[in-house]
Amino acid sequence: MPRASLFAILVSVILTACGGGQGEDRPVSPDDIRSADFALLPCTASTPEAPCLLVVAGGKRVLFGTPSGLRASFEGPTLASLDAVMLFSLQAADLEGLDEVRNAGWTGGRETPLAVGGPSGLRDVVAALNRAYELSDAQIFVETAPKGGFGAALLGVLPGEGDAKTEVFNTGDLVVTKLEAADGRAGYWVDYGGQRVVLQPCGMNLAVKFNEVDSFSLACGDDAGTEWPLGKVQYLLQGANSEP
Repeated sequence: MPRASLFAILVSVILTACGGGQGEDRPVSPDDIRSADFALLPCTASTPEAPCLLVVAGGKRVLFGTPSGLRASFEGPTLASLDAVMLFSLQAADLEGLDEVRNAGWTGGRETPLAVGGPSGLRDVVAALNRAYELSDAQIFVETAPKGGFGAALLGVLPGEGDAKTEVFNTGDLVVTKLEAADGRAGYWVDYGGQRVVLQPCGMNLAVKFNEVDSFSLACGDDAGTEWPLGKVQYLLQGANSEP
């Protein structure tokens, strides 16, 4: 074997053993987050005007914000694995990706209806979206029979629509509290493992204003600890604080 070829093989083996090579800069995926971690994953579709991120905590996955382009941000299996979706408003920019989540998640393997939380008017929006895709759902069901069956295509509505402040998602360890402004914007407190994340869309100040605990906040302007959009994975709990 020529010396150059032997050298190339040795380099390849060393890089593989040391974790180098093409996988070195691989983006963090939801599957990389351990069951007791608390992490925020950026969404490439996110902008200050239409924010988006994925919260992974306690083995649960909650998507905040549904701007257009979510199919490019998360793969079908990730959208299929969501436990809930939270909307920042019912304005077009914040809502355009909800049908992507609904449809790609179902065809990607979601097995139950997907719960959605958000401000006043949400129930009407969800009902209209489900109706709009009835014929498409039926055709997809007949042709490819997605894993969860016909009913798993649907979106459901979490409690608290129209309430100024309410818990909209609670698994016993992961708690999401919605704060709703009079103009229809919604911000959220996300609590897990003694840590809190405050998620507040631009044009709203209630989620930061009424928060009274130390937290990591995503907002705009003077209210921001970090400004939208989130640029990299942010861990609130990791490593020694997590299960192996």
